[in-house]
Amino acid sequence: ILFSGKKRRLTIIECGCDINTMIDLAKVADLGAKLFYLSGMVHGEYQKQEIHNLGRFISVMKFRPLTWQTSHPYVLVDRMEELTNPEDV
Repeated sequence: ILFSGKKRRLTIIECGCDINTMIDLAKVADLGAKLFYLSGMVHGEYQKQEIHNLGRFISVMKFRPLTWQTSHPYVLVDRMEELTNPEDV
């Protein structure tokens, strides 16, 4: 989900309950130092009050780059394909 405004642009990525996914996501997240817990979905949607509280929290917080993030380059990959001919390997 992408949120955009006059002062900032936010991308919210939902993370599963897999520790490897959480670690990879933390590498690219500006809010990697914060954990937002939502109680769950009701009829395919998150609860309105929880989303309101999350938006209110994000709108007032100051973003500071994490030390680890600034010292390590990263790439976020959606899909990777091997194009090398198997006979060349």
